[in-house]
Amino acid sequence: MNNQRMIFDIDRRTVTEGDVVEVKWQCAEAESVQLTIDNGYRSTNIPLETSGSKRFRLNRSKGRTHLTITVSIAGKSYSKRIHVRVKKMPTVRAETVDQQGRRLGWLRQWWHKGLTNWHDFRARIRQGVQALPERKQLAVKLLTLMGIILILSAIWPRVYGFGMMILVAYLAYVMLKR
Repeated sequence: MNNQRMIFDIDRRTVTEGDVVEVKWQCAEAESVQLTIDNGYRSTNIPLETSGSKRFRLNRSKGRTHLTITVSIAGKSYSKRIHVRVKKMPTVRAETVDQQGRRLGWLRQWWHKGLTNWHDFRARIRQGVQALPERKQLAVKLLTLMGIILILSAIWPRVYGFGMMILVAYLAYVMLKR
């Protein structure tokens, strides 16, 4: 078969990720037509009519996407390939601003992010503890207090005695409260 009788074209050869391209093809003699799109990550086969056009969004690519049309005529297959250069989407950098619209520096951003994470962590722990029965809640509180005492006593040995006094006082308070 003469390749002049098989028409295969695309509207743009260079696109940015996410752009739409239109593919046109025509081969009146074909028994079957198949389009293969290979973006470097995976290959997709699409059966087509003998002529027409179709639009595709080229999202993810390793820099070049190959579009190959394969036609079958009298038991033989013929193909044409088009290469489309796919440029990466430009990165958009957002700036964090306060309520008055002033730009926050990196230290403030770090501080606000840390505070937000701390408040989220506390809320999740509080919700989890409140879902426990009352005795288990007391056990969680005691274990937390003992853990803090042990950590602080590793740093400052004199804290151990003071921490144990706080623990005894808390237990006395819990027993007398009931």
